[in-house]
Amino acid sequence: MQSSSSLEKSSSDGLPNDQSQYVRHVTHRKNSTIDSDLEGSNDGSGKASAHDSPLGYADSSGLHRRGHSLTAGAPATAAAAVPVAAVPLSGMPQPPDGWPGDGSEIVAGRRRALSRRRLLLWIAHFFKVLILSIIVILLLVAVGIPVSDNGVPAAGDYSKMQFDWQLDPRSYLKPFNSSFTQYNVLLDAHMHTTYSDGVLSPKQALEFALANGYNAVIVTDHQTVDGALAAKAYAEEHLQGRITVITGMEYTCCRIHMNLIGINESIEVTPPSPSDEQLKAVIDKVHAMGGMVIVNHIPWSNTTLLPWGVARLPEHPTREQLLDWGVDGFEVVNQNTFDLRSYQFVQENADRLVGLTGSDMHYPGSSYAWTTINSRSMSAEDILDEIRNRRTSFLLDPSGTRPVQDPPYSKGYQRYAPWGLVGDYFYGYVDRSRGQYSFQASFCQNEVVDIHNTMIGWFFLWLIVAIVVLEILYWGFRWLLLLLVARPIKKWWTGRSQ
Repeated sequence: MQSSSSLEKSSSDGLPNDQSQYVRHVTHRKNSTIDSDLEGSNDGSGKASAHDSPLGYADSSGLHRRGHSLTAGAPATAAAAVPVAAVPLSGMPQPPDGWPGDGSEIVAGRRRALSRRRLLLWIAHFFKVLILSIIVILLLVAVGIPVSDNGVPAAGDYSKMQFDWQLDPRSYLKPFNSSFTQYNVLLDAHMHTTYSDGVLSPKQALEFALANGYNAVIVTDHQTVDGALAAKAYAEEHLQGRITVITGMEYTCCRIHMNLIGINESIEVTPPSPSDEQLKAVIDKVHAMGGMVIVNHIPWSNTTLLPWGVARLPEHPTREQLLDWGVDGFEVVNQNTFDLRSYQFVQENADRLVGLTGSDMHYPGSSYAWTTINSRSMSAEDILDEIRNRRTSFLLDPSGTRPVQDPPYSKGYQRYAPWGLVGDYFYGYVDRSRGQYSFQASFCQNEVVDIHNTMIGWFFLWLIVAIVVLEILYWGFRWLLLLLVARPIKKWWTGRSQ
């Protein structure tokens, strides 16, 4: 047991008398416990086995305290020589008269301080993770949305597509006009190539037409006859006698889409919303060039476009206006849409108007309609003469033809699609409506942007929930790892070292 002389030394530290007595009391209690531990654990060889003291200052190699140590094998009386100053005084509560404490409040205070520190560290860690997550999200938005708008190549690689089938619609369809039984031309009067917004080259477009039973086409790329001229040149060199190409272009603006057929040079299309007089001038110019004007897909043009609540092509001229302006006909079937009103209007003005059908092919898919013509020959001039004389009918297959094939994914799309999909995801929190493209580097409606603030708020709320759940799982996994792996290994290693 500790001598009274060593306790008296601590009274010279300048502490108040009551506190010095309290320290002696606490030190006496703790050293008594240490003495009893050492005496009870002595195996008779003079060495003390490893044993944790109530304050946790012992380990397998001896008993350690701040500023002093008791090594294994030291006599029990050595423990009594621990200076009073070795007992940490920082954080020790001031004892009231009567010395009610025994020193355990020191440990409890430190544990409370440690718990507060751990809580503050966890809160700081949580906010660091949250801020880092927000920074990453902003970076994804900054990169993903521009890539989604402009940087992702087309998903399909159409350049190598081949069409190795041969359909004959005459084998199962009859002309819409039951009296029109003699015909030798199956015409697609509206199609596009890579010279505008189509995905097939002129060569591929002709091969696709042949596979689906057409033997004549009118190539009508937006704002240019170049695609038609390229297709005509290819057909004359490689497909002579199999398919006839009639040249043309699609006049495209924010008021109307019209096929200008039978012309060999492009007509300038300006402005995006031309006046009535400007449209009349275009019609007159086409007639002066020996061509014809066919008004395209009126149902599509007049479809209500949201969020504006107006027609896709605002201020589209009426059929009656167009008849007065001198158009030559109307597209009565576009893709799989049968324009009954335009068909009836053509029948009501059969002496002045012709009805044609068009696949409006931008992407290879099913074919729905074939314009039927009985021509003297398969030359473009003779076919155009029959159209001018309004001697046409059509075959209609509302369900569409088979087979239909999809292109393989392009490598460029697969490379950049992850960023594009990220942009598409974040676009889901904003409705960005740009309207109908005018094909003149502008849009026919004013852009409308609607930000879904409630959705964005819920996104960040779920983000916080996800971070909390991940933190719980992380610390739970660490605790299980410590419990099931680390502690058994440490116990095994400690026993092995002894």
